[in-house]
Amino acid sequence: MIKLNTVEIIEIIKKQIPKVMKITPVELKFTDDFGRTSLTATDHKFTLTNQHYSAKVMDCVLETQVRPILMCEIIYFLKCEFIDGHVDVRLDYDICVEGSRGPTASAVITFDHATQLGIEELADLIDLALHMNDRAWFEELSSQYVKTKAEAFIR
Repeated sequence: MIKLNTVEIIEIIKKQIPKVMKITPVELKFTDDFGRTSLTATDHKFTLTNQHYSAKVMDCVLETQVRPILMCEIIYFLKCEFIDGHVDVRLDYDICVEGSRGPTASAVITFDHATQLGIEELADLIDLALHMNDRAWFEELSSQYVKTKAEAFIR
């Protein structure tokens, strides 16, 4: 699992925009102008997540124009960086904080490591773990070896 903060997310977006969109931003900044007027009367704090797929959450300032960046595009840019990862983005807005226009951004990238190895592959990796004196990996592989061997015996 990888956790990203606001600065790290912006750096990845800056890196991915020229690759994906073939444009070079002058500035990237989070916005809060996606129709929050109804929220300010009731809540001073709110959160946007992956479910807010089409919300405009950022401005990409170019030489001659400003292009909106949607939540789905941020998710896409992070997926481009972490190809096999599942991306969960969270933008926390606090309207009460004076001088605070942008959100606190965070992202969690998780990976599915459920690859099934065969008995021979596990045995080879156990030998490697022993050679490297990696006790934790050895124990993890040994446990997987016993489980895989038992499953094969049951079938």
